[in-house]
Amino acid sequence: MTKKAAATTKFSSNITIIDGKLILSLPDAQMPVVWQMDLEKAQSSVFTIQEDKKKKNFTLILKNSDDQTSEIASFESKQDAVDILMETSSVIQSAHGQIKPSAANNNGQAASAAKGSKKNDKASAALALALIFILGLIWTVSASRKLDPSARKTTGATSSTSPSDINARESSGVPVSAEDFLNNR
Repeated sequence: MTKKAAATTKFSSNITIIDGKLILSLPDAQMPVVWQMDLEKAQSSVFTIQEDKKKKNFTLILKNSDDQTSEIASFESKQDAVDILMETSSVIQSAHGQIKPSAANNNGQAASAAKGSKKNDKASAALALALIFILGLIWTVSASRKLDPSARKTTGATSSTSPSDINARESSGVPVSAEDFLNNR
């Protein structure tokens, strides 16, 4: 861009709310300014226009609840100042859901919470996958025991032990007479 093109470029005023901050970009003011205000801290503030007859201009002013005033920008015509005032009002009214999040962000909590939630999401996903794997493994083992007849026999033998089974185990490999065997049964 050449110097001549840069000098003739006309910027228009832009008013936005980002992360709970009202940002006024006012290149059309007598002294161009970019101004910002934290909306959480200025809930009971008032924007007004004040005429300065000596300087022959109109100044957009912010008055807070402590009656302190802050000059934002001065304009040559009242209509320019009123246009900015009305645009600011419209942006604030349409800022549904954009004002409250700044309170946590100012304390540094929102940024850390967002980072922490990403870590928590990954940890939760890993834990859920591990739990699914373990439950699947348990189900597979129990299903294979139900289907395998040899597993069923060993399960049945171990679950129902009679005194004769215990005696037989203790005396395995020891010869027993038929009469003793039948008496222990």
